Amino acid sequence: MVEAIQNASYQPLHVLSSRYVEKNDSDESIFLEEKLQEVKDEQGFIGKMWNGFKEFTNLGQSSSDCDSMLEKYKNGQISFEEAVKYIDEFDKKQNSMTNLFANIATGTGAIALATVAVASGPIGWGAAFMYGAPIGAALKTGIKAADRATNNVEGDALNAKSMAKDAISGAITGATSAVSSGIMAGVKEGKLALSLANGAKCGAQCGAMSGASTYIVDTALDKDKEFNFGDFAKTTLTSSAVSAGVGAAVGGTVYGVSGGNAPTLTLGSTIARDSSLSASRKIAGNGVKEAMNLV
Repeated sequence: MVEAIQNASYQPLHVLSSRYVEKNDSDESIFLEEKLQEVKDEQGFIGKMWNGFKEFTNLGQSSSDCDSMLEKYKNGQISFEEAVKYIDEFDKKQNSMTNLFANIATGTGAIALATVAVASGPIGWGAAFMYGAPIGAALKTGIKAADRATNNVEGDALNAKSMAKDAISGAITGATSAVSSGIMAGVKEGKLALSLANGAKCGAQCGAMSGASTYIVDTALDKDKEFNFGDFAKTTLTSSAVSAGVGAAVGGTVYGVSGGNAPTLTLGSTIARDSSLSASRKIAGNGVKEAMNLV
């Protein structure tokens, strides 16, 4: 029975047909135990820290919660499909947080290098790609490789496909993070509408680039995925729209907090400010996408 379920991998696990779920609770329990253990084994140092935080605060789904759900299934309190869906959700959210952590660190490094290179001046797309993209690619590839090196999956650290995806994703994250300093333009001129517009414009551009590149890379490196223009357009536009809304919110918030005044800052203060803004956009954007079930 377990083999029958595993051979049905082309279907989402939470919608497996009942023909694969036979009256053999022992086999189903073994399948769930193995699936949960596989998810636990894939957790590197980032996932382990995040899971530990959730265990300590009792906020969000943790591995202990998954263990409890497995026991509930064994006791007949929930169905097989409900147990599988819960484990899938835990896995997805752990991966999302690992990627978010790597993106924040990548963005901070890219902003620092680009800001130093342009001597605190505005960072355009040219400078963003020249300075932000290379450091972004290196940082994200390194961070994710280090994370995989600390999991329990043999040979996962230097997985070529994962490293290629991380390098491309990191380059885009580095460039879009560096250029996001443009959100401050409206604040410097003391205009709320301009702050909102710049935040939305920057967010829309960065979101579209991120969504498009992610879809293209996923279809190029995953042999089970085929390029579909409709899906490509939907992914790009959705990412752009979410990021535009988040960017506008960040722009407006910064204007309100600063009172419409943008004081002259030192190089270090500029890097700290822009890094915090970049991290805020990423965290808010990730939260919105999770709420909309887009990640």
